[in-house]
Amino acid sequence: MSRSATTVAAAMLAASMAACSGEPAPPPAPPTAAEPVSIPLPASVTFPEGIAYDAATGALYTASAADGAVVRVDGATGTSEVVTPGGILVPADSTTFPGPLGMTLDDADRLWIAGGNTGRIWVIDTTSGAVAKDAAVATAGKSLINDVVAVGNAAYFTDTFVPTLWRVAVDGDAIGDPEPWLDLTGSPIEYVEGPNLNGIAVTPDGQTLIVVHMGKGLLFAIDIATKAITPIDTAGADLTGADGLVLDGNTLYVVRQTAVEIATLELSADRSTGTVLSRFEHGGLAWPATAVKVGEDLVVVNTQFNTRGDDSATLPFTLLRVPVARLGEP
Repeated sequence: MSRSATTVAAAMLAASMAACSGEPAPPPAPPTAAEPVSIPLPASVTFPEGIAYDAATGALYTASAADGAVVRVDGATGTSEVVTPGGILVPADSTTFPGPLGMTLDDADRLWIAGGNTGRIWVIDTTSGAVAKDAAVATAGKSLINDVVAVGNAAYFTDTFVPTLWRVAVDGDAIGDPEPWLDLTGSPIEYVEGPNLNGIAVTPDGQTLIVVHMGKGLLFAIDIATKAITPIDTAGADLTGADGLVLDGNTLYVVRQTAVEIATLELSADRSTGTVLSRFEHGGLAWPATAVKVGEDLVVVNTQFNTRGDDSATLPFTLLRVPVARLGEP
């Protein structure tokens, strides 16, 4: 059965089960276009970086790395609404940039946001827009909290400048404070001058984190139970400038910001090796950072961070919806 047929069958099964249980079926993902499609963002969102997807509602979330405005975008129509206004997460007079970066939704529909140069983590109630948690890591002022995944009863954050993986535990509605879960000093993940850990993903079984060293272009697997770190051998493939990661089964999509491309890799079952299958470039990519998989597409965030110094950004800022089938084309 093809991937598209599998997706349709799964959607029909989910709808049937929902009907039997009396629960509404999740909305189908918008149909895949033949070509990449640009999704404009509202004027309130400048220099977006992170993205999260709610499969139950079809909503996409992103935020301004400048003033912290969080918006919800309808994945089918592209219409948007403000969830949390700018100036709440990042004060209007703040000179700290970037603010909000990577983000993810947990099983309770809370939006977790990595706070970038603020050294903070935020959790947003997506219904009310209220800030459910606002806490700083112990090394705020030195840290760049870059990306996040939610796994079970915790969220894990990468830090680009301090060799630490941060963890925030959750007990029902109670959200803990950031704790230094894994010290990377002396580990296979060597921190150097410049950017270090950036993107993070989790395997479907929830047992392993996949992280990328942006400066060196190296991938690593981290066992959550044992904290063991295993380098992923990519045979020297150039992944420098890697930002966001999207893991779909054993297929890993790596968004390379500085190279302005998306690399597709196939990981081995034990995540010890990775083979580059394709590299995708497109005129609609503009200093891309993170991405999410929506149906048979990737939706990628165009940050345009490289234009901030000379005020040359193209407005409005956008997301780019890319058919997965296009990623494999030479």
